[in-house]
Amino acid sequence: MNYDEMITTVNDLNITQGLPREAVPHGNNLVHQFRKRQIDRMDMYEEILALYLDIRQIPFEETDVASYIGLIVERVNQYMDYFWPPANNPFSHQADFTSSIIPEMLCLIFNHVIQSTGLNLEVSAQKDLTIECIFDIVGGGEMRFKNKRVDVAVVEPCKLSLNEQTTEFPIPLLAIECKTNLDKNMLSGIEHSVAEMKKTFPNCQYFVITECSDFNVKKSNYASSGIDEIYILRKQKRGVIRRAPDLRNPIDVSLICEITEALIDNINAVCSINDDLLTRMQNGKLIGRI
Repeated sequence: MNYDEMITTVNDLNITQGLPREAVPHGNNLVHQFRKRQIDRMDMYEEILALYLDIRQIPFEETDVASYIGLIVERVNQYMDYFWPPANNPFSHQADFTSSIIPEMLCLIFNHVIQSTGLNLEVSAQKDLTIECIFDIVGGGEMRFKNKRVDVAVVEPCKLSLNEQTTEFPIPLLAIECKTNLDKNMLSGIEHSVAEMKKTFPNCQYFVITECSDFNVKKSNYASSGIDEIYILRKQKRGVIRRAPDLRNPIDVSLICEITEALIDNINAVCSINDDLLTRMQNGKLIGRI
C-alpha cells in the first residue's frame, strides 16, 4: 500500500462512519505523517495503519456498549504498546502523536453512544468552550467571549445572537482534559478554568483524565475543586513507569466504562421531563435535582 492509498483509506473510513475531522484527532495525525511520504518509514506506517484500522473497525451494538468498550480498550492498549517503551516511539513529544490516541478513543465511543440516541449532539476533540461571556454596550452592543480549549467535549450546538451578530455557542454536557502525566501545576491551571466554566454551564461534567499521576495525593484535597473526577487510567504513578517501563499497566477498562456511563446519564437527564413548579412545590423540593 502506498501513501496515497493509506491517506484514502483513513479519509474514506471517516466518511463511511460519519465522523467529522474534529472527532478523529489521531487519524488526522496519521494522515499528516503519511503526507510526508517518507520512503524509509513506509513499512512502519503500514504496520501502524493496520493496528489503527483494528481500532476503527470494531462493530458497535447499542445493546452491549460494555463489550464494545472492552474490545476498543484492548486494541488501544495493543496499539499504544507498539510505541512503548519510549525508545520505540519514532515521533517527538512535540508531535502530539501518541497523546492523541486516548482522546480519539473517547470520541469514537461517545460518537457511537450519541448516534444511537438520535439527539442533536456533537463530539469533538480540541473544542473551544466558553468560560466567560461579556455583553458590552460599546459600538451599539457586542458579545465578547473567553474560551477554554478542552481535549474532548460533547456539546449541543447552539447559536447566540445580539444586534444581528450571530455566534456559535455550544452548550457542553461533558468536557474532558486529557494528559499523559498530570502534575500539581497542571491541575492548578485546570481548576481555575473549571471554576469559571461552571459559572456559565453549572450542569456540565468536567473530567480530568491522565495515564498516570505525578503528584502527591496525600497532601491535597482534589475533591474541593469544580472538577467532577480525576481518572488515572493506568492506576500508577509516573515514577514507577519511569524506573521500570515494562511494569506499565494497561488502560483500565472499568474506568472507561464509568466515564461512558456518566455521558449516558447526562444524555438521559437532557431527555427527562422536569415536573412543573407547582408539582415540585407540592413535593417540597423546588429545584428537583435530587
